[in-house]
Amino acid sequence: MRREFVSLTRTAVVGSALGGALLAWACACGEARDKPNIVLILADDLGYGDLSSYGATKIRTPNIDSLATQGVLFTDAHTEASTCTPTRYGLMTGRYSWRTWLKYSALSTSAPLLIEEDRMTVASLLKSAGYSTSIVGKWHLGFGREDGFGENRGNTPPNYWETRASGPDWNGELKPGPLEVGFDYSYVIPVANSFPPYVFVENHHVAGLRAESPIGKLESRNYGRMDGGDGARWTDEELIDQFAGKVVSQLESLAKQQPFFLYYTPTHPHIGSRNVNGQVHWPSGRFQGTSQAGPFGDVIHELDWSVGEILNTLDRLGIAEDTLVIFSSDNGGYTRDFNGHRPNGPILRGGKGDLVEGGHRVPFLARWPGKIKPGTRSGETISLTDMLATVAAIVGEELPLGAGPDSCNVLPALLGQELADRDRPMVMLSGGMGALAIRAGKWKLIAGQGNCGYAHFRAGKPMPAPQSGDPPAQLYDLEEDVGERNNLYDEHPEIVQRLEELLQQVKDEELSRTP
Repeated sequence: MRREFVSLTRTAVVGSALGGALLAWACACGEARDKPNIVLILADDLGYGDLSSYGATKIRTPNIDSLATQGVLFTDAHTEASTCTPTRYGLMTGRYSWRTWLKYSALSTSAPLLIEEDRMTVASLLKSAGYSTSIVGKWHLGFGREDGFGENRGNTPPNYWETRASGPDWNGELKPGPLEVGFDYSYVIPVANSFPPYVFVENHHVAGLRAESPIGKLESRNYGRMDGGDGARWTDEELIDQFAGKVVSQLESLAKQQPFFLYYTPTHPHIGSRNVNGQVHWPSGRFQGTSQAGPFGDVIHELDWSVGEILNTLDRLGIAEDTLVIFSSDNGGYTRDFNGHRPNGPILRGGKGDLVEGGHRVPFLARWPGKIKPGTRSGETISLTDMLATVAAIVGEELPLGAGPDSCNVLPALLGQELADRDRPMVMLSGGMGALAIRAGKWKLIAGQGNCGYAHFRAGKPMPAPQSGDPPAQLYDLEEDVGERNNLYDEHPEIVQRLEELLQQVKDEELSRTP
């Protein structure tokens, strides 16, 4: 039987006999050749219902689904936030992004690096453990530094940060960036594919930039203007082939430097740059019309193909058996209907930007031959913020005090076991407006009314006011009501009080790790 509430302290390693045994197993793999290669794939805005393995019928994702048939599929996995930058920060650092100056939404074109250079990341941890580390895809965590940038938000729309200084020098050296937080190699687009600059940054410089056509004025907004940059620009139709080609070449190189960590972060199925027809999902020609969900479904077919390129390359290089592959998404999917396809499935409420389940419950699949039993499903509650502590356990490294304060080792769940502390707290952020929710066991408390997403922000009401007679917040039993239709706030005041106290404690201090 689950405990109703979790204790208020945690350690880096699950404090049970099972957790200790697993850590001992991980530590026994001390030689580099015994450490698994790790490929972590993070899709962009892919919803809980966007994969065949999660119930989609108008979209086919055989390559991604193979991770489920050959590994484990999670039904209760979550992102730290319902927008991308906060989740990407939390995944890399094991720390909630609302502890930084980013309190909601995501970074814009001019934003400096959000990750502190002295903070441990998944990449820097693995690099120190002897791994070669690469990132290919979407970065969206900023470049350069600017003191006081986080205090310069003002009353601006989401993503529309302005800079007091000149911002990143897109025609010069772009640092600090991925290489300063643990990656040996990076080939990324700076923001989302709907934001300028529409270029690739390879390590510290824009790739392919011509001296006679420097990057000029940029509009830091969706579909914003970008002057110059001839020779370096990409188009949406080309993105998946460029990403996949670079990923394959990186795998071929990394296979000679095992162990390695490859972080693949495609932009799919995030909206593309608006084309002349006003369409915001624009797949390459060979994928157009291949799904029953319009261009949106076609873009997911592109994503699935690129994952297939990774899996096929691992097989061709003879390293699939030595590689852990993890697939997930940075937040929930859209709330739209695409020819009868609903990205978050038929049950979950809300979507991207929201604090309800559709905003942060995401697909999560993992394959690790010889370690993860094929064809398993797990109902354990995990977060992408748990990746730092989990990777540390996998490679037998201890996290130093202060590293990954919000990260828990969920290796037992990957290996088909129950977590020792199944009621430990998880805090989620509304990307649209900055409200918080806390999850402990089956209970979830949302500190506000409504979906707490972009719609409230655009209406000028950052914190939705309750309607007459409604309670001030929302409490749900997710075991009985995953669709969050029955607010139990008034029925369980004792649970509300305990969750409010727990949320306040998490907000007040970063929980320190004990050795």
